[in-house]
Amino acid sequence: MKFIWGKKELTFMIIPGANRRTVRFKLPHSSLYIVPSVLVLVLMGFLVTIYVMNIHSEQTKTSMQQAFDGQEQQLTQQISNQSDELEQLQIDLIALSQQADEFKAKLEEIKKLDHVLELMSQPETTNGTSKKGTSTPLSTSTKRDIGGSEQPVKPEDVSALVSSTKNGLNSLVTDINVLLGNLTESEAKIKETEYVRTITPTLWPIASHSITSGFGIRIDPFSLKPTMHTGYDLDGELGDPVYVTAAGKVITVGYDEEHGNHIIVDHSRGIETEYMHLNKITVKRGESVTKGQLIGLVGSTGRSTGSHLHYEVHKSGIPIDPKPYLITDRKDERK
Repeated sequence: MKFIWGKKELTFMIIPGANRRTVRFKLPHSSLYIVPSVLVLVLMGFLVTIYVMNIHSEQTKTSMQQAFDGQEQQLTQQISNQSDELEQLQIDLIALSQQADEFKAKLEEIKKLDHVLELMSQPETTNGTSKKGTSTPLSTSTKRDIGGSEQPVKPEDVSALVSSTKNGLNSLVTDINVLLGNLTESEAKIKETEYVRTITPTLWPIASHSITSGFGIRIDPFSLKPTMHTGYDLDGELGDPVYVTAAGKVITVGYDEEHGNHIIVDHSRGIETEYMHLNKITVKRGESVTKGQLIGLVGSTGRSTGSHLHYEVHKSGIPIDPKPYLITDRKDERK
């Protein structure tokens, strides 16, 4: 390439080689100033572009590093939280296992109560012991840990504790279902026993236990002939209180020349009691009475030779000997 200098323009000649055409370019003389300026501007633009790209790259790198650091911290925090949650779950599992053991101990206490209820619902023998001999279950006690070295918990240890606790809880559910059935049965027996006790005429009808004439054949005080005495004559003072010997309903309140003022109480299940020769009656026909309630006063009305209470027990309408029923005093019954 060859430069040809002139006054107002520059000529550029490009001679590629022999036998080839020469190429000429003419540029004004001012291009000597313009071209370097353009080159400088292009170079500066290139440098600015590189600088901007470098700044953007650094900003992007910084942003990505901050995002990475934030994600790393978040992930670390999540791992730490999960570790804490896992440890808390293990603590809760241990507490649940301990509570299950404590509940077992309480369940044994309830079994003792069930045993007592069962004994209460069983008939007693003459020596006061239950006819059904059952052993009292022993209770288990839970103890708190007081020492030992610190060892990390192994996954198999946790699995074993989970399995043991699950089996224990399943066993507790079974025991509770059985116990609830037993308690319901025992409660029903006790209610039945209590009901039978309230309707059974086991009280002495007056405070005096002095029997002036018993149940059976005797010499009648009026006719002086052998007659059947169908109840007990209990010695008492005029106006002594007379108590009903069992809960029931008053079915007869009246007077006749033989029985005087008298009361008949129906106790259900075929049992009735009758109270004769009363001086005063304090209940009405159709009234429900509770065991030991005051129903009248001792007198000498009707066919009587003196103040006393004639007391009878009827079973299915037939007078029977009251002796087996006279068990407790009214004050003892209300303890």
